[in-house]
Amino acid sequence: MSDEEQMNRFREWWQENGMSLLVAVGVAVAAIIGWNTYSAQRQQTAEAGTAAYAEYVDAGTGEEKSAIAQRIRTDFDSTSYHALVALAEAKEAVEAGDLPAAEGKLLEAKTAAPDSLLKDLASLRLAKVQQALGNSEVALKTLQSIRNAGYRAWALELTGDIYFAEGDVEQAYQAYSSAIETLGAEAEDRTLLQIKRDNTAPSNGQFTALAQPLEQALREARETLESEGSADGDSAQ
Repeated sequence: MSDEEQMNRFREWWQENGMSLLVAVGVAVAAIIGWNTYSAQRQQTAEAGTAAYAEYVDAGTGEEKSAIAQRIRTDFDSTSYHALVALAEAKEAVEAGDLPAAEGKLLEAKTAAPDSLLKDLASLRLAKVQQALGNSEVALKTLQSIRNAGYRAWALELTGDIYFAEGDVEQAYQAYSSAIETLGAEAEDRTLLQIKRDNTAPSNGQFTALAQPLEQALREARETLESEGSADGDSAQ
């Protein structure tokens, strides 16, 4: 085709497709600019949140720390920083013996946590507090929600502890056994968990309450492990 024919063909194509092309290019450019802006804002938020949480950790105690905690709740609502502050306050409440306050803070942490890892950590601690408050059924439901592989074995072990405390030795044994199965080869390093499982195992096909309290058995196991460790150390010397 001659140059004039090619130009006429281009004009016809442009009349049919030019506007669509411009719109597509405009959308692509806007998407790139929008993504870059979003990424920059996220980076700024992360840096500001990290600085605020570091300030909270270094604040010590008192009104100053409470003020920083409230600022984090307001400026970084439903973020990891919010959840971490609530977890820290729950720990302080437990140490102060205020379990109802600790339960409230852990529920807050669970709600605020943006990822499953922090949610499961809050749930694990929440179940312990709920059990301490005498709410075994609620604690067991809380533990059932834990799915993260890193916390699942701990959840199952605590489930066994709760069932054992309630006198349900069979359910306790099953929970301890499941915890060991979940850990796989790592279970070899969890001696106390294995002791719990063995102490709740059926005898002659029957699950019975232990004549020796579990806490006493665990205490004796710790003493045995410590004495063996000391003996190994003496032998090495």
